[in-house]
Amino acid sequence: MLEPQVRPTGRRYDLQRVDQSTWIIRDAHLPTTDARSLVACVSQAPLEGVDVLWLHPVGLPTRYGTADAVLRDLIRHGRRSSGTTRPIPIPHRPPMKPERR
Repeated sequence: MLEPQVRPTGRRYDLQRVDQSTWIIRDAHLPTTDARSLVACVSQAPLEGVDVLWLHPVGLPTRYGTADAVLRDLIRHGRRSSGTTRPIPIPHRPPMKPERR
């Protein structure tokens, strides 16, 4: 059974083996008792590779070569979409002068 606490691993996501052919990816910044901490379920594919069931809309593929490749791609994706972009510059103009009549 998973312990109900935040795991201070220093990493954002943890890949945990459930059984011989299944893994889960959890958000390490959330308690394990929080349903939002479960990010994906990774299962061994019938022929080759793994299938991924994303539990949050992340826009990543659902088929990978290995479970580790899923974790690496998720980490890369998180770095790209962290929202830390430069602000869009707003043009500044002096106030309009009132029309004279």
